[in-house]
Order: sequence, then structure tokens, then C-alpha cells
Amino acid sequence: MAVFSTAIINSPSDVERRLADFELTIDQILAIRDSARAAADDASPLMPLNAPGTLAYIYGVEALRAQILDKNWVLDRTLGVEAVVNRELGIRIGYQNVDKACDAVFKPMPRSAKGPASEKMCGFPLFEFYGMALETDRDRMPKDDVRDPLEDQVTTYFVMVGEDGSVELSSPIIEKQRYMDFRERVFVDSPAEDWETRVEAEGEPIDDFDVPVTLKDDV
Repeated sequence: MAVFSTAIINSPSDVERRLADFELTIDQILAIRDSARAAADDASPLMPLNAPGTLAYIYGVEALRAQILDKNWVLDRTLGVEAVVNRELGIRIGYQNVDKACDAVFKPMPRSAKGPASEKMCGFPLFEFYGMALETDRDRMPKDDVRDPLEDQVTTYFVMVGEDGSVELSSPIIEKQRYMDFRERVFVDSPAEDWETRVEAEGEPIDDFDVPVTLKDDV
């Protein structure tokens, strides 16, 4: 497999400019994240164990389309992968739950194994529904000789939402059901704040603070 030098975009101004290349805004990506996380948090303890991830995916895809679809961005289900696509820009965007996003050292890992359809879109040469092989999936899985008809014209990205609320828009290389590398990672938001931004002015130490000392009179 070829070695990639991943382009990482993480400063707010650069992120804003890069998203503008896709005709998108930071607020749109945050709205997708917020919808997915709210759905996951709304899962009842009485639901199946995979309910938070399933609900996050369902509402994440819905929010993705609600935020992005317009005359240029259209609904896309190539090879059974739910997404949107802009053929003029040559960009396809899907949704993915990951363990953590926006970490330059540790790459995001999908919370469910990526299937052959996603690998055909993002690899060399239908995701399984949250790691569960359903009986009806067999008929929907693309055959070995079936390829993405837009693979030469379209690059696939995913809005990747971490369990901690971090979110990035990134283009992965998928191999063996995992993200093996990334062409580009656009860090949109992370809940981890820098210490300096959390210290308020009135809470900072006072410079040159003199403690008054009073000597008692001898008794």
C-alpha cells in the first residue's frame, strides 16, 4: 500500500476556507454533529446495546442531508452507502461514528467495521450495519467486479463524529474494514479546550500582591 502524507487542516480560519471550497460552513458541520450526538444521548437503557450508535448514524445522515442538499448537492446511495454528492465539485460526503476525531496523533477509528462498498469508494484497487450481518445484506452487497461508477471523478469524505463530540470532515483510505490512512483531515471542532482560553481574567493570580504584616505589641 502506498504511503500517504495526510493534509491536516486545523486552524479555524483555514478550516473555514477549506469548507468554503465545498460550499459548506462550520455551522453546518456542527449542526450535523449536534443532531447525531443528541440522538445518541436520547437512547433508552431499555433499547439494544447498539442503539446509541444506530440512532446517531440515522439522525446524522438525516442532518447531513438536511444541512447540505441543494441544487448542487444531491442525495447519493452509490453501492448502498448513504451520502450526498456534488458532481461539479467532485465530492461525495457520508456520515460516520468514530471513537474520537480531531486528534493529529491518533487517527479516528470507525465504531463499526467498514464494508466492501465503502472500501470500493475509499480504497485502492455496504458497510455492515454496525457490525451485524443481516440476512437481507447479502443481496445488497456489491459483487467483486462492481465498482463505484464515479470513482475517477469523485473523492469521498465523511463527517466523522467522535463519542466526545469532536468532529472532522475527512477523506479516508479504507482497507480491511478500517481506515488505513487519510488523504485529508479537516478538524472542525473538539471539546478539548486550551487551558489559556479557560482562565478568566479575574481568576488569574495577582502580580505584586503584598501581604500586610502587623507586629503585635509586646505584652
